[in-house]
Amino acid sequence: MFKYIKYTPMTDDYTTHIFNEVNDKCKVHRFDVPYVSVEYTDEADFTALMAAQNIIISATEITKIEFSDMVQLSDQVKRIYETANNQFSIDMKVISEKYMQEERDTWSIQIEEANAVKAGTAVSTPFLSALSIDEGISIDEAANKILAIKSDYSIYSSECLKRKWNTVTALKTEVGI
Repeated sequence: MFKYIKYTPMTDDYTTHIFNEVNDKCKVHRFDVPYVSVEYTDEADFTALMAAQNIIISATEITKIEFSDMVQLSDQVKRIYETANNQFSIDMKVISEKYMQEERDTWSIQIEEANAVKAGTAVSTPFLSALSIDEGISIDEAANKILAIKSDYSIYSSECLKRKWNTVTALKTEVGI
C-alpha cells in the first residue's frame, strides 16, 4: 500500500530537516519536490514512521491525486518518461534502419496517392509512378505495396507505443503514482 506525504523542509543553523526514513519497514520514495510516497504493508509501521518525523517539517498526508499532480514535473517523473522514450526509440530503430528518414518523410504523400489509386480517383501519383517504374509493377500494385507497408508500420509502431506506456505505468506504479 501507498500513502502520500507533503512536508515543508526547514533549515536551521545546523541542517536542513526533511522527511526522514526512520524505520526499515516502510519504503520512502523521494522526489526533488517536498513530497514523498511511502510504501508499507502494516498501518502501524506507517503510523510509527509519521510519529517519528520532526514536527517542524509539517508532514501531512495527502491524496494520491494531489501527490501525482505535485510530482508531475519532478526530475524523477521526467526520468520515468525519459526511460520509456529511450526504449521506444530503440524499439523503433528497426523502422529507421529499414527506411531512410527521407523516405519516411514522404509516407503521408505516398499513402494519399495509394488511397486515391485504390479509390479510383484521378490524381497525380509521382511517388507511385516512380515506385512502379523502379520495380516494374503496375500503379495498382505499387499502391498495394505502400498500403501494406503502412499497415505493417502501424502494427509495429503501435506495439512499440504499447510497450512504452506499459513501461511508464510500471515505473509510476513502483513509486505509487
